[in-house]
Amino acid sequence: MLYLRPMEFALTAQVIDKIGFAMEDQEQEFFIDASSGELVPAEEVEAASDTDRFVPIPEWGPAEGFHLMENFVTTLRNPLYREMLAEALAAGKGVFRSFKDTLKKSREIEKLWFLYKERRFKAIIVSWYNMNREARGLEKMKPEPEETEELLASDFMVDWGERGHAAEILALDKDAFVEMFPTERGSAVEARYREKRAGLPAPGREPCVVLVAETPTGELAGFSWGLMEGSAVRLVQLAVMREYRGIGLGAVLLRRFVMDMGRRGALTLSMEVAGRSLRYTDFFASLGFKPTYQILEAELPHLSF
Repeated sequence: MLYLRPMEFALTAQVIDKIGFAMEDQEQEFFIDASSGELVPAEEVEAASDTDRFVPIPEWGPAEGFHLMENFVTTLRNPLYREMLAEALAAGKGVFRSFKDTLKKSREIEKLWFLYKERRFKAIIVSWYNMNREARGLEKMKPEPEETEELLASDFMVDWGERGHAAEILALDKDAFVEMFPTERGSAVEARYREKRAGLPAPGREPCVVLVAETPTGELAGFSWGLMEGSAVRLVQLAVMREYRGIGLGAVLLRRFVMDMGRRGALTLSMEVAGRSLRYTDFFASLGFKPTYQILEAELPHLSF
């Protein structure tokens, strides 16, 4: 019977970084000690008497690295840098160097790349860690929580007021609303949007409150838009630009919004969850939100009695 040594080490941020660096080392192959979490070169594993305690780290080679770069380029909203990076990927020989040199032309895009790469590596390593724990009859574990707000503090400025982005906020608000109802016809979702926003003051006008996230160059990255009436706040929209999604910016905006509204004397915060955003009900529940009412909707031709 094959004995598998339990994965006893904790998957901390430091361990994740260590494994990530080893994955990118194309000169040497590494294993990890299941008891201590220490990296061990392959030649030392071969010489060890109790090899059962060593686990191979996730495979990562040039093909995986190239696919990661390709996927990153598809997330970019800026057409100039999207095209420049796409050309770099088509360079053939020296493609990795060409990609890095192109990234250096924009500090903002380069930061986005490192954030994207970090999160993808983390997801791969967490999946590998949990798969190995399950194979050893252990429960899945999560890595230590990272300070997302500190991570993003140097990349985005989050502050109150529309900060000159009123028109962009309205445009992103509409795009985010339409995204929630992908199966509806354009005219139907447009009508739904107009109905929901009818009579609502523009961002920056009382009683609206808007928290904006900006890039280092002052471009809109996302926002939280609320309506404050007495001690009650209604969250109208929480939206993040596509190219900045998946890095925790939405959670940072929501957390800051809730904290600051509490300091302003708000006692309750409500929000409507509809369409695709219903997928995040569990997330909001984990923050302390509770359902107060439910609306069910169906198209009349599809109802049966």
